[in-house]
Amino acid sequence: MKKLLLLLPILFSCFISSAQLVVQVIDGDTYKVLDKGKLKVIRLANVDAPEMDQYYGKLVKAAVSKLILAKTIGLDERRPDRYGRMIADVTINGKSLDSLMVANGWAWHYVSVSLNPSLTDYQVKAIDAKAGFWKCNHNVPPWVWRKLNKRQKRLKEMCR
Repeated sequence: MKKLLLLLPILFSCFISSAQLVVQVIDGDTYKVLDKGKLKVIRLANVDAPEMDQYYGKLVKAAVSKLILAKTIGLDERRPDRYGRMIADVTINGKSLDSLMVANGWAWHYVSVSLNPSLTDYQVKAIDAKAGFWKCNHNVPPWVWRKLNKRQKRLKEMCR
């Protein structure tokens, strides 16, 4: 009940201003936000985070939740994706979320769709530092993981 009372002023401000309050972290790169009184599903641009059934997927979700859940973020919307999610650049406390995620080893730089080439440098540094999921040398990028069947996924789970 105390948490609800603390959130009421924030929720109220989201209805009357352009604040974007993160109300749910679905996975490392997908979030529900309250924007001008409406719920939106946001897909973080430029990166791809591990799937929930993939190595480090739950840890990334927990880390991102700690960073942005119940906080106001900045959104620079691009376009909806084929699933109806809004692809957007996200900032938290003036910092780019995609850069933070790649630098911490929480997401891959999704080069084929990225508009932020500097993420490659962050990724190289994260690999060298063995940050986040880069502690394992046998990572499978999420865009490959999603195409695997259950048996193939079991064979690729070398990092558990």
